This record gives sequence, structure tokens and C-alpha cells, in this order.
Amino acid sequence: MPITPGLVSDWTLEVAAYTTGAEPTTYTRVYGITNYTPPGVSKSLEDDSDFDSGAWGSQTATGLDYEISGTVKVPVATATADPGQAILRAAGKGVGEDGYVHFRTVKKDGATGHKGLADASFTEGGGARTDLTTAEFTLAGRGALADYTPA
Repeated sequence: MPITPGLVSDWTLEVAAYTTGAEPTTYTRVYGITNYTPPGVSKSLEDDSDFDSGAWGSQTATGLDYEISGTVKVPVATATADPGQAILRAAGKGVGEDGYVHFRTVKKDGATGHKGLADASFTEGGGARTDLTTAEFTLAGRGALADYTPA
């Protein structure tokens, strides 16, 4: 049976400014995404082998973390700024809780999704005089990456 690959463009990203306590009820979609890496979980591994292991090593996971990253096209004027990008930009200049955002990311089929809290980075890029203005964003996970299915 041939495999039909999915598209990276099947993913959407929504963000909300950080609030202490309850999860926000309103999220804002981030538009202009041209490159996207959905949450990738990484394990922190520690060597748990001993003298009885012989030549073979052994590792065990002692922690998990995740990251979301991508590139967006930045509108020309602040009057036309994308509200989702504005949330990322503001958090990208913050430290501590001022740098956090709530996020939801969902495949367009609605069957696969994740949500959580992350520390945001937002850096506008440079380039040649004929290049379009873009920015790179990274959401570094804070706490658990939860499964999410839209209602």
C-alpha cells in the first residue's frame, strides 16, 4: 500500500498572552507561517550502566522537554501587524513570566494537537535588499506538553 505523506502546512498555531492560574479562553492564530516544526519531545538521558554491564552501556530517561519553532513573514507596517505575531514579539522581549505564552497547535484534520506553556523567542531576520521580512520564533516548553483535540 503506498503511503501518502502529510504536509507540514497542515499545522496551525494559536497563542495567548500568559495569564497566571487558569488557562485562557481565547487564543489568537499566528498567520504568515512559512516554516514550522511541531513539538518535538527530547529525552534527557543518564548513563545507568555498572561494572556488571560489561562493554555495553545503558541509559535511562530522567527528564523530557520540547520545543516548537518556525519562520513567519512579517507584515510591512505595524498598522497591519498580525495579532498572533504581536503576542510572540511582546513575549520575545520579556523575561520570567513576561516571556511566556500559552499555545495550542493542531493539525488541520483536528485529530492531532498539543497545548502548553512556553517561553517565547521572536527574532526578526535580515537579508538582501530584495528579500521579504521574516522572523524566527521558538517556543521552549515549560512543563508538560498536553494532548489537545479541538471541540
